[in-house]
Amino acid sequence: MEDRIIKTNIPVKPKKRNRAIPVLAVLLGASISFSSLQSIGLIVLGRELLGNAMYERTEKETVKDDSDRSDDHVIEDEKVKNKENNEDKKTTQSDNAAAFSVIAQKTDTQDPNRKTLSTTEIVDKVSPATVSVFIMGEINGENQKIAAGSGFIISESGYMITNAHVVSPVVSYPSCWIEVMIPGFDNSIKAKIIGFDEQTDIAVLKLEEDNRYNCVTLGDSNVLKSGESVVVIGNALGSFDGTVTAGVVSGLNRNISNNGYSMTLIQTDASINSGNSGGPLINSFGEVVGITNSKIATAEGLGFAIPISDVKDEIDSIIQNGYVANRPYLGLSTLKVDDGSYYGIEPGLYVAEVTEGGPADKAGLEVGDRIVTIDGSDISESKEILRIRNSHAVGDVLDITVIRNGKEKTLSITIGDGVNN
Repeated sequence: MEDRIIKTNIPVKPKKRNRAIPVLAVLLGASISFSSLQSIGLIVLGRELLGNAMYERTEKETVKDDSDRSDDHVIEDEKVKNKENNEDKKTTQSDNAAAFSVIAQKTDTQDPNRKTLSTTEIVDKVSPATVSVFIMGEINGENQKIAAGSGFIISESGYMITNAHVVSPVVSYPSCWIEVMIPGFDNSIKAKIIGFDEQTDIAVLKLEEDNRYNCVTLGDSNVLKSGESVVVIGNALGSFDGTVTAGVVSGLNRNISNNGYSMTLIQTDASINSGNSGGPLINSFGEVVGITNSKIATAEGLGFAIPISDVKDEIDSIIQNGYVANRPYLGLSTLKVDDGSYYGIEPGLYVAEVTEGGPADKAGLEVGDRIVTIDGSDISESKEILRIRNSHAVGDVLDITVIRNGKEKTLSITIGDGVNN
């Protein structure tokens, strides 16, 4: 999610390519490069590093379909682990349990005593646990704010949530660090990254000072309805902390393509600006139902938030493990070739990249293979691979049939765990 003046170049693992198909490889490379340039153009904010991605919805598939990129969050988390020493990285079992119990709580939507709140009551309830996140760095010998975002505290022990794209500069630049401004505290408090996940754009941080912190109540985003009132609180433009905006749920299940991943988001007309990323989207009961993370720059009143119910398991896993565990992983990317797109190349879904040492590589898949079936199902779109992959568990074996050099070949691929690849 490029929205920074400092360009974050997180390295990815080397990809294994099949040099026996140079024409297709060149076409794939050119297409992927063009797609990458398009994506950067769509989401760059410009001069300021303010932790707010901008996505543009498209009905057409981009040229590059990343059918599996679950290794990215692992690389990022490993860099965090390498950056921090073992003592800093440790958290006590009681702290983990306390945070986990907060996440595990489910709002009782049938509670007869549950009452709606006014906007001021919502702000009074949630703003003490809504924080401003600053990425700090040393410039010309002075400590300066390089980036800004928002977040909210989910446990009294100091676990908090923000967006992965807000904290990514700290991963790419070990000299950077995170400071958090909390309502009621005179000075900023440093925070460390427990783990984060690029695929869902969430990050879990832990405040480094021992205090008893105010925390939010997490709601159930699955029961949201279009037209329902919502409130956003955040660090607008990285300068106006605690900014409150109000609106409605404009739409649900909005599919937005972000950095090769497909995200299903809540749409709202409550104003979301640069610096709001990672802040809470709050329902009329004062419960956090979303994590604000994006807006469409070319329109007014088109902001988006990650549904909290969709990422509770990921948050739990990061708190317990430091990463999202047991996520099915194949280690390949695909490219769809339409009829007539390239002279002499048969239309279909082709393997564009294979992660070296990953499940697809171990199974013998090669760049240029045209995928015909997986697990007995015909394949024509990358989303069909995702659907099949996500319906299975780590360790399951899938049969995959491909066309290679005009001949049909069936291979067996064992689904891997994203964190181990």
